[in-house]
Amino acid sequence: MRAASLAVGSGQQRARVCMALLALVDAADRWTPTGPAPGARVAPSRSLDPDARSMLAVCWAIWEGSSTLSLNELLQLSPPRLEAVGELLAAIARGPAAVDGWLGGHAPAEAPRRALR
Repeated sequence: MRAASLAVGSGQQRARVCMALLALVDAADRWTPTGPAPGARVAPSRSLDPDARSMLAVCWAIWEGSSTLSLNELLQLSPPRLEAVGELLAAIARGPAAVDGWLGGHAPAEAPRRALR
C-alpha cells in the first residue's frame, strides 16, 4: 500500500495514529507529534511486549507506505491490538474524519513524552 493511497490525512494525524498504536504496547516514545523519534528504526528489545515489533511495523506502513510486516504477523497480534488495527483499517477506508473518530477512542491521554534517543 502506497502512502498516497492511505486515507489518513495530514502528517500530524498519521503521527497521532502511530503514537496511539504504540501506546498499546508501551512504546509511544518511539513516535513524536511530528513523526518517528530518532530511535524508531531500531528494533524493540525482545524483552518488550511481544507485539511491539509488529505494531512498530504497522506504524511504518502508515507513515511511509511500506513495511516488512506480513499478514501472518499482523494476525498474530493479541486480540485487543488486532481489533484496534482492524478498526483503524476500516477507518482509513472511510477517510480522515473516520480516522479522527478512531483516534477519539484510541489516542492516549495527552502527556509530555520523552522521545527515544
